[in-house]
Amino acid sequence: MERVQVKTGLDLVRVEDFRRSMEAGGDAFLRRLYSPVELQGASVERLAGIFAAKEAAYKALGLPKGNWLVVEVRHDDEGRPRLAFAREYDASHILSCDVSISHHGEYVVASVVALVGG
Repeated sequence: MERVQVKTGLDLVRVEDFRRSMEAGGDAFLRRLYSPVELQGASVERLAGIFAAKEAAYKALGLPKGNWLVVEVRHDDEGRPRLAFAREYDASHILSCDVSISHHGEYVVASVVALVGG
């Protein structure tokens, strides 16, 4: 019988701190962290939320360090976030994965809950 585990990750980002990092890092910072889809028309607040979701995913799933493009945060027609994994990452052990991003004042929080088999 396959062993199934619940994995969780949580991240909190202060938007102003993120804005400063983004300004200091410029385009290289953005290209290192975000896919073109994630960058498309995104505000600083939305990018901070996507970053928090990626951090939460790395914590929950133990994704390869340093490769921010292995996971992409996409939004469905209703605006709900979901995770998509790059082809080079074998995500077959991830049975299901939910992501939530919430903005409040100067903070953004994201959580990832996943069922992982194996």
